[in-house]
Amino acid sequence: MKKPISIIILVLIYTGLFAQKSSDALRVDFFRSGNDTLEILTMKQVSMQHNLSIGKHAWIDSVNYGFYRIDAYNEDGELFFRRGYSSLFNEWRTTDEAKIMNRSFEESVLIPFIEGDITLKFFSRDFDTKWNLQYAYSFNSQSVQVVKKSYHEYPVEDLKITGSEFEKLDILIIPDGYTADEMEEFKNDAMLVIKGIMASSPFIDFEDDINFRAVMAPSEESGTDFPHENIWKNTVLNTTFNTFGTERYLTTFSYHILMDIAANAPADHILVLVNTDEYGGAGFYNFYSLAAAKSYYRDFLVEHEMGHGLSGLADEYYTSDVAVNDYHPTHVEPWEPNITSLVDFESKWDSLVSEDVPIPTPVKEKYMDVCGAFEGAGYLSKGLFRPAYDCTMKSVGYNNFCEACKRAVASMIRWYAH
Repeated sequence: MKKPISIIILVLIYTGLFAQKSSDALRVDFFRSGNDTLEILTMKQVSMQHNLSIGKHAWIDSVNYGFYRIDAYNEDGELFFRRGYSSLFNEWRTTDEAKIMNRSFEESVLIPFIEGDITLKFFSRDFDTKWNLQYAYSFNSQSVQVVKKSYHEYPVEDLKITGSEFEKLDILIIPDGYTADEMEEFKNDAMLVIKGIMASSPFIDFEDDINFRAVMAPSEESGTDFPHENIWKNTVLNTTFNTFGTERYLTTFSYHILMDIAANAPADHILVLVNTDEYGGAGFYNFYSLAAAKSYYRDFLVEHEMGHGLSGLADEYYTSDVAVNDYHPTHVEPWEPNITSLVDFESKWDSLVSEDVPIPTPVKEKYMDVCGAFEGAGYLSKGLFRPAYDCTMKSVGYNNFCEACKRAVASMIRWYAH
């Protein structure tokens, strides 16, 4: 992968002052644009938002996951917030299309509101997995640089509440392609999804640590887009199949609208349910997870995509057609917790491997159910290794996370649920 050139253009929208609340946040909206070698950040606005759900114990992200990162410093130069994440752009820029054209994608990050001067630093990870500073921007949180506006209010349903949003993992479920007359149907689908999540491992071990809410945001039309079939629907999130030319890849590019809807309730992680029975979904770390709500494979899709979105897990398959090229490095250790190049295996799941299991692990009957390092992962048949012969991140199988993936998911839940 070529090293991108980073350019920053800032455009801020102004408004008045605001009052501080314990759940107040600053929402940073921007666009990430470019191609396979060029990366441009264009600021849209910094605005005031309520319903911050991250407890102070989790303000500084210590797991070091994601392709991008934003750091926030107070007026004394002290780091008070760090958030790693991934987005559609980091996938798109490895596609063939990115070699011949420019595109722009929406991104947003929520940081806790504090009074006074704040400096934001934007970082991007290169193909050596090293962080590169892209830009630093300073502003005063109580100045007219910060937009104060109201977002469209939708009803919010508390589907499963186990405690304070500051001490639990808060999963917010948002619909797309459900009309106003289908809101009860969406609620029923959401309850089925929750049942599937909480019956699977390791979520089953965290019954009292996860909150689920749903925003009742209707669409004008039922369903979603199928561009390859010339089917187009007017939906609140504009979800679409055929993302990056892959038919089953179901995503939304309307991230700022998604964040507007999510502003109605606490959300550590956003799960979008799309009103379709066609197989499809997507997941981006600390961005969103998305799945076809009526697919026969719904429970697997939700579990797999939340593996990406909530826990930063990589795809472990390597034979399916994908649009990305050279997505994971093999000359250094990739950042995802469930794949390894063996460059620094001790930093991954080495502690879970028995002494009698060889590394790399051969595909033999006696190793089919053990934790090892099986070659083939992250869209590559050679050079990357996965923890188990089979796993929910490798093939279609509900409640089949390997031990390394279970550990990563459980660790993330514990990080939120203080």
